[in-house]
Amino acid sequence: MRQLLSFLFLLLAGTSSLVAQPTSLPVPQEITAAIEAQTRGWNGAPGPRYFQNHTDYRIQARLNPTTDSLFGSLSLTYHNDSPDALDQLVIRLYQDMYKAGFDADDPIKRGDQTTGTAIYRMTYNGRAVDLASETERKGTNLFLRLGEPLQPGTQCTLEIDWAFSIPNESLIRMGKYYEGAYFMAYWYPQMAVYDDVFGWDVLDYGGTVEFYNDFGSFDLALTVPEEYLVWSTGLLQNADELLAEPFLSRYRKAWESDEVVKIVNKEEAKDARITQPGQDGWHTWRFQASGVPDAAFAVAKNYLWDATSVEVGEPGRRVLTEACYRPAAKDFYEVAGYGQEVVRDLSTNIPGIPFPYPKITVFHGDKSGGGMEYPMMVNDASVFSPAFAFSLTYHEIAHTYFPFYMGINERRYAWMDEGWATFLPEDLMVKKGYQKEPLRFTLMSYNAIAGTTREKALMTPSYELSGMAYGVASYPKPGLAYFVLRDVLGEELFKSTLRGYMDRWAGKHPGPYDFFLSFNDLSGQNLDWYWKPWFFETLKPDLAINPVQIKGKRANLEVTNAGGLPLPVHLTIKFADGTEQVRHFSAAVWANGEKSFAFDERFEQKIKSIELGAGWIPDVNSGDNTWKP
Repeated sequence: MRQLLSFLFLLLAGTSSLVAQPTSLPVPQEITAAIEAQTRGWNGAPGPRYFQNHTDYRIQARLNPTTDSLFGSLSLTYHNDSPDALDQLVIRLYQDMYKAGFDADDPIKRGDQTTGTAIYRMTYNGRAVDLASETERKGTNLFLRLGEPLQPGTQCTLEIDWAFSIPNESLIRMGKYYEGAYFMAYWYPQMAVYDDVFGWDVLDYGGTVEFYNDFGSFDLALTVPEEYLVWSTGLLQNADELLAEPFLSRYRKAWESDEVVKIVNKEEAKDARITQPGQDGWHTWRFQASGVPDAAFAVAKNYLWDATSVEVGEPGRRVLTEACYRPAAKDFYEVAGYGQEVVRDLSTNIPGIPFPYPKITVFHGDKSGGGMEYPMMVNDASVFSPAFAFSLTYHEIAHTYFPFYMGINERRYAWMDEGWATFLPEDLMVKKGYQKEPLRFTLMSYNAIAGTTREKALMTPSYELSGMAYGVASYPKPGLAYFVLRDVLGEELFKSTLRGYMDRWAGKHPGPYDFFLSFNDLSGQNLDWYWKPWFFETLKPDLAINPVQIKGKRANLEVTNAGGLPLPVHLTIKFADGTEQVRHFSAAVWANGEKSFAFDERFEQKIKSIELGAGWIPDVNSGDNTWKP
């Protein structure tokens, strides 16, 4: 009898927990456990026991262009703000991806295969670490076993001396791009994240999935030959010691100028002396940043350097936007100005939060045809058209908000940041005339695999995806989902809800359920009817116009949702006299599970045709989207 009562008690307790769940979405055990531990809430906000750890870095590094190598020495302080005693530390060694035999997402060319990150010295709280007996290296992680656990509310210090060879051919987001031009990312031993949902993040870096970092501070001392310039995460601390005139004066002017300042022009980039004489032919560039999740830097000689700034937020606060590029990169001559427009738009339109960093630098390095973002730094390719250059610049700078301002775990859920970076440029792209309608190319990309076996649900962990499945699930489909969601909520409610979600999680680590539940809570609407088909399922985008009945001057038609994905009903009615009218209904017409939508309206003119979609929606079967008498 006692066992039966105990069983019934446990059953009722479990039932009570389920009843308390204010969402019909499937919620995994890790999320339920975090909510029960009060680190997160069913309303989508951080819970009263939410925590996250942080790290302060002091790094000295020397980049040697003669040997294409980097030598570094770092001292970090790791703060255990969690309630747990940690019996190990996990340190990321990203350059171990270049080890011969490592299973990278893309093949590493033989000339770039190395022995990975060479560690010459490591200390823990001032004590030398025996690397053979106290550490273990697996994939791109190093595990440091602690004799005594690191207690909650305490901190520890690590010192590491390391080096690696800079890749020349397998340029996966970093490396030597041109003679005398380097972009350095994933370059220093980095503390992994220990969070309230998964504990230590021990996923390997294989070259595809990107960031999940804690926030911290960086004090960087970057040493290079004196003829090279350096741009980095953080603010330059010793410009007056490094830059010769008139370049120093131009740099200072750019911080106050609405016009683009040519700090180093085309003629000067060839052979002018940009820097002051260095000590023994070398310079150390010093940068500082706080409240950022990562740091990257670029090194180049004979590069052009443009800069301007824009006032955002409180009066007098200006953000510097820079472009650093080869003279042959014709599209880059406009990029500093593009950056100014982008920062202004992000700060005033969507998300409408003042740009959180004091500067952003766009560096010409990437050769893939795309780009890559880092806090205050962008590594972009030179592209073939002004529209593409502007879109690429906007996309990468937009990442300042996702995943940097919001500490997104894009190793698991890339759609939480790439989708926003796809969506955010669209309004300004249309306004500037770069494209006629928003999401034109996004629709084409999604349609390529929509409704096929290659399409995967957005909630599929990103590290389990590859190729086109990863690309569509990370970029066009979520970008389209946010676009359709704005149409459902309306412009003002969408903006206020997005800002509320971002205010809750700025400087923290939101997950998918924090996003879903915050939007439900802050919008005052249960959007589960929308989240489930768009993010948890792979329903086909497939709307159709059934045969239209014309009775006198009335048109009666039915739109069916054969695929099941909630999409807007966008009708273009064209008349015999050459005029046309548009009728638009948001995806909310499907909120209650309807399979069809009836439209009945009187028109004075004779109808020539009715078209469904017209650039607004994806559709795997466009043959049934147009009706003609």
